[in-house]
Order: sequence, then structure tokens, then C-alpha cells
Amino acid sequence: MHLPARRNRLGRAASIGALTSIMLGSAFATNAHAGLAGSRSAAVPAHGGSYSIRVTDSADCLDPQKTGSATADEIDGYVFDSLLSIDKEGHYVGDLATKYKASNGGTRLTFTLRKNVKFSNGDPLTAQDVKYTFDRALDPATKSPVSASQLDGVTSTKVVDKYTVQLNLSAPNRPILTNLTGPYTGILDKKWFQSHASQTCTQPVGSGPYKVQSTGGDFSNVALAANKRHNFGPSWVKNKGVPYVTKITFKTIASDATAVSEMLSSGVDIATVPGTQLSRVKGHKTLALHRLKSQSLDFIEFNVTKPPFNSLAMRKAFAQLINRSAIVSAAYSGQALPVYGPLPQGIPYFDRAAKKYMPTYNPSAAASTISANHASGPYTYLTVGLPTLSTEAEIVQQAAGSAGMQLKIDSKAGVGDFVKQAGAGDFNVLGLTATYPDPDILYLLLHSSQGGGKGLNFTQETSNPALDSLLQKGRTTLSRKKIATVYDQAQVLINKQLKFIGVVAPIVNLAVRSNIKGYHVNSLGASAIQDLYIKTK
Repeated sequence: MHLPARRNRLGRAASIGALTSIMLGSAFATNAHAGLAGSRSAAVPAHGGSYSIRVTDSADCLDPQKTGSATADEIDGYVFDSLLSIDKEGHYVGDLATKYKASNGGTRLTFTLRKNVKFSNGDPLTAQDVKYTFDRALDPATKSPVSASQLDGVTSTKVVDKYTVQLNLSAPNRPILTNLTGPYTGILDKKWFQSHASQTCTQPVGSGPYKVQSTGGDFSNVALAANKRHNFGPSWVKNKGVPYVTKITFKTIASDATAVSEMLSSGVDIATVPGTQLSRVKGHKTLALHRLKSQSLDFIEFNVTKPPFNSLAMRKAFAQLINRSAIVSAAYSGQALPVYGPLPQGIPYFDRAAKKYMPTYNPSAAASTISANHASGPYTYLTVGLPTLSTEAEIVQQAAGSAGMQLKIDSKAGVGDFVKQAGAGDFNVLGLTATYPDPDILYLLLHSSQGGGKGLNFTQETSNPALDSLLQKGRTTLSRKKIATVYDQAQVLINKQLKFIGVVAPIVNLAVRSNIKGYHVNSLGASAIQDLYIKTK
């Protein structure tokens, strides 16, 4: 799954279409690393220089409202500014907006914009551009694969004055604030987009720290140049002006081995490194290696409307077949963390005590339950044909077989086929991965309104009052203290019901050329790209 990359990220995962914009995040791409991490250099930053970033596949379009591509989303994070940002403490702070307030019981959001902001072509940015951006995204004629869903619940937009704009919502929706920190809701230049409709994919104009210089024809080598008109930054970014680095190139390299070879030969400066390639870069004198928290989660989910997993006892038995240590070792070459709850370690409000509510690996106990319930199968294990998910499925299949249960792995090549079959409930158990920076992912995956083929709750459940109430509070509550309590309770309940089981969270290892300095991140791992600079001496 994949939802919004926030501005100033250096990569996210793949996304396809409106539903699948939150499906299979880090599965189709390795650069789900959320930014750069490290300590600051004492050197004085200077303008100039360039660096290149490896991406696993080419963008399809750089118009943020016309794409669901992870690579396009990553690039757009450099080209477009968002209304909000997230600081090092996890608070929503201003970016294009200097402040915001909620009123009308949380159904009206009012944003006060920065003055004297210009797009990269010199056009002034005003509330009219913000209104145009959101109205265009929500217009069915735009056919936005992701942006429209990011603004779900917005019923209207209103320009109050030149630098004030309102969003009216059908109901309070806290996660929309997270969505307003990302490129998919980045603000467009109304004047330019209306007069250059044929160029929005290849030469879009934003107010971000960089502007598009060239796309290499097929987007395989996208070059960005520093936006000389950029004159601000969110509170957690030090450089409030033009970014230090003059040029950035995104190079498409599908093979991990080839990408690492390019890193070692100075052909690429920033790339994620999978566990299978890690030994090649460890200790290399020209590279710095950073281990970053992931917001991705591999999970197992049950169709609770079908035997045998309509039984809590059988779901518990299945949970006792999940050998997380074996999955970390075999599927991720040791580069993942075991997860015992429904959220990974990189998402706010992750429950560190989740393990005490999760059945431990115990194949003999599982075998006893399977035998007592005559649950020999065969049962369908639905997944997607990605190496990590396939290996996980095989490990679980082998454990189940040893315990007397036959699992038939049904691996789909594409996301569309998976969604169609999962939504129809044509499975017994499934394995998937999700990426999203907000705990509201639990609403999208488990609220009963998203079940029965209507959304991404593939349990097929259409009623779960206790959990529904908590997940609804999680998306309508603005108090951080109350949100923490709500998600603590939700995670405990999810583990007790065992309809959804967290398995592992991939670790992202990011290799960075050692002469790239000034990198630091916010609470979600988003990098302050304006602060990066090239050390020349």
C-alpha cells in the first residue's frame, strides 16, 4: 500500500490507481526510505554541485493529479510545496500555510497562506491557486488516481481573501492534515496549468525548491534545477531560501545489483540497498550507510466469513504458525523487524507492548487446534508475486503443512487481479504489505465501512462496532493525548480479535555519497532537501 509521500522525501513506494494507491507500497520499489538520516556537518554550506538518486522505475507523468507512480510522487516532492509539513516532534506545522485552524466542529479548515511566494516561473501564489488545485483534483474529469482520494470528504473550497482559503468537510477528518503535507496535494499554478494543458505531465510548474529541467523523453532520467525564487521553508528546515544543490537527477535503474554497482563507481549518489546487497557497501569509504525506520508493514489477514477462520481459535492457531524470525532471515536477509501489532515501528502511536497480546510461535499448539477442528484444508493463501511476500507465504505454508493444514498459495502478478479477488472474498487467508505514514491506515484496512468489497478491508467484515468506534475517533480527534489513547485501545483490540496480524516491518538501508552533507529528518523520516549541500573540500 502506499499513501502520501510528504514533501522533502527522497522516495516512496509504488502505487497504482485509486484503491491501489494505498496498496503494495514498498513492494514494487525499494526506495520507500522516507528520506535521509544522519548528523550535520560542521562545514559551511555552499551553493552549487549536483547529485543523482536511483529510482527503480520511471515516472509516467509529473502532474501530481494525473499519476499514481511512486517515482513521480518522489520527484514531485521537490517541485511542489504543500500547505503543511510535519516537524521533528510529529506536529503539523506550516509550509505554504503559515497557520491553520479547525472550526464548525472540525468540519471547516481555514489556512492562512504565506505572502510573497512565487511559483518557479514567477507567478504569485494566492488562495485562488489553492482553490483551483483542490477543485481540479476533486473534479471527476481530472480522473485523479490518488489526489482525489487524498481530499476525500472535502465538500467545497472557498477563497476568503487573497491569502486565506477554507476547506469544508462533510465530517471531521484528522488524516486529511497528513494528506495535505504531500505532493499529491501540492499546490499548482492555476494560470500556468490552465494555459499549458498539454505540458502538465512533462513540465509542471510548482513553487517547490526545484523545477523540472528535463524528463529524458521517457522519464528515465529526470533532471531538476534549483528554483531561484524559492524563499521559505517549514520550521524544522534551516535553509529558508534557495536550495544549496544546483541540480538533481533521478536515474531509473531496475536492478538492485546494478544500482549498487553504480553507487560504487560514483554513477549514483543516493540509493536504497536491500539486504542481499548490503555487504557490498558496508564500510565503503565514499559512502555513508543509514538505517531508517520503515512505515511499511507485511501482514496476514483472514476472510472471517468463511470456515475455518471465522473461528477465533483457528485464527489463534494460524498466528502460532508465523515464524517471524525465519521470515526476517529468509525474506529480508535480516533487514526487517518482527512486528506483533497492526502498526510498524515507523508510524506514530505504534504500540511497543503489542507482543503481549499476540500468540507466540507455537506449531505444536497450533497442530492440536487444527486437529481438533478438523481444519486440514486445503485453504487458499492469496498474495502478490513479489519475492518477499512469496517467501513469507512459503514459510507459513511449510509450517501449516507440518501442523496438518494444507495451504494453496495463489500468487497474483498484478495489483488489480489481487484487489479483484480479495475484494470478492475469494480466499481464506492473504498476505500483503502496506505503507502509510499515519495510523489512520487502520481505518482504511479494518473499519467495517471498508469491508464487503467496498474498500480495503478484505476480512469481508461489515460490522465491528467496538473497533469501528475507536477507528472513527482516531480520525476525528485532534488532541494528541486522546489520539494516543484511542490508538492504544484499537491496537490491543485488533490483536485480541486476530483478524489482521502484523508480521514484519522492512528496514530501509540508505547509501549516500559521503560528500553530501547537511541531511536531517523530521519525525517521519522526511528529509530537509533544502539543507543538503555538496562538500567540495
